[in-house]
Amino acid sequence: MHEEEAPVTRVDEAAPLASFEAKWGAAYPELALALGFEPAGRRDARSAFACISHELSHAAFGVREAQPAALKLQWWAEEFGHARRGEARHPLTRVLAGTPRFGEVALDEWHAAVLGAHAQRDAEPAADTRAQLQAYERLQAPLARIESTLFGPYDVAALARARAVSRALRETASLGDALRDGRLPLPLDLLAAHRLARGDLAGDSAERRAGLRAWLQALLEAAPRPNALGAQGAAAAAADRWRLRRAATAADPAAVLPSLLGRLPLRAAWASWRAARASA
Repeated sequence: MHEEEAPVTRVDEAAPLASFEAKWGAAYPELALALGFEPAGRRDARSAFACISHELSHAAFGVREAQPAALKLQWWAEEFGHARRGEARHPLTRVLAGTPRFGEVALDEWHAAVLGAHAQRDAEPAADTRAQLQAYERLQAPLARIESTLFGPYDVAALARARAVSRALRETASLGDALRDGRLPLPLDLLAAHRLARGDLAGDSAERRAGLRAWLQALLEAAPRPNALGAQGAAAAAADRWRLRRAATAADPAAVLPSLLGRLPLRAAWASWRAARASA
């Protein structure tokens, strides 16, 4: 479902972090779970970074109209500059700017994330699975580099790929919205292999079910295992691999996939705990 928002031009400086956590916690329950395994002294910063990542992703995929999305992303680009100068205005950047390594993140990295979010809105149909994931990584790779600088070190390439797979999973779960907004979540070679046209994805058919199963299996094969990704990355990777495996073997993947996004397997908590312990 889409949630239209006015551009971010004013913020409530007294807004509690929890008010922003509620948004990404609903979309990514595994990230909220992982906060419990983080050292107490950096939970707020970890939460703030996850919230900022969600804000950029929402502007890229969740705001239907182009102008509000562009204005929102422009505001964030300016805010990152303010934060680097010690003049953060948003509650999230105020928290994040207080982390010891914040000054080690170049402003170009923040701008690369904003440009990556812009790129999602005008993405061309991908030729194959690799191209589809690389397109998502235009946003996820700079965010992974920033996250590793702030809280790592992590395996940046694996973290970016895990987050790209997560986006592909969610685009597939909201297939109708993506198609309506002009995005094609499945690569062209897979459509050709299953004799599907773009319009065929809007309605149920045996061909669409087979195509979705094949696509989810391809994503499962591309998904990295939850190693060297940090507590949040490990939780997300473990949860998404479980979701992909369940949906890829379902009779109708489109029917079960949305419900899986709100569920967490025990392995997500286990992976997050192990990653946190390794980092410690």
